Amino acid sequence: MVLIIALTVAACNQSDKTAETKATDSTTTAKMEATPTDAVMDAVKVAPNLYKVLADTMGIEILDVTYNPGDSSAMHSHPDYAIYVLEGGSAAFYGKDGKKMDVEMKTGTIMIKPAEVHSVKNTGKTPIKVILFEVNRPNGTMTWDVAKDATKVAPNEYKVAADTMGIRVLQISYKPGESSAMHSHPDQALYVTEGSKGEFTDKDGKKMVMEFSKGMAMVMPGATHSVKNVGTTPMKAILVEVSRPAK
Repeated sequence: MVLIIALTVAACNQSDKTAETKATDSTTTAKMEATPTDAVMDAVKVAPNLYKVLADTMGIEILDVTYNPGDSSAMHSHPDYAIYVLEGGSAAFYGKDGKKMDVEMKTGTIMIKPAEVHSVKNTGKTPIKVILFEVNRPNGTMTWDVAKDATKVAPNEYKVAADTMGIRVLQISYKPGESSAMHSHPDQALYVTEGSKGEFTDKDGKKMVMEFSKGMAMVMPGATHSVKNVGTTPMKAILVEVSRPAK
């Protein structure tokens, strides 16, 4: 949630990126190659009843995915992506070669996966709901202020859940009244799991208060700010940082 303020504050911070240092995650030595995707097989186009777009900009797309018991999709593709399981269940995945894989998706699971082509069927008795963060950007690294990495500056509020391929998933949690020191994020996608009210302060001291509601989703450019929960309830969110250059 903390990052949401980036929406407004980010515009002021874009100029800082050119002077910032390289991120040191697992993509430091990655080659500049586009992820293998097939626009014709895009999940939203192939199965619009199952895949809904929540936000789409800067080569990052957030999808709300729901498979009710018995629902299935035709063969479709995804670029590199992160997944957060809101409601788990049993599913069967079929690859291009027809090979089947049965998967038990547990609620709360977070992972990052490379581009793939498959079809899916809910083989269980309960709905499966997930949030997908698709990254339509080439592999490689982009510059941002890693000296102010949120997980180092504010480890109590930002926890790393997964980190690979220039994509990092953070779990964010701010209790009422809790605040973090000034920190930075590269381009990012945010999904709110518990809403509240956040106060964001940029490098120049300018403050902004934003109301966050459960299920809110947005994609934002990199930003530097401090955050405080000025609401009366906890603020929690899934934040996907993308340390890849835009196309």
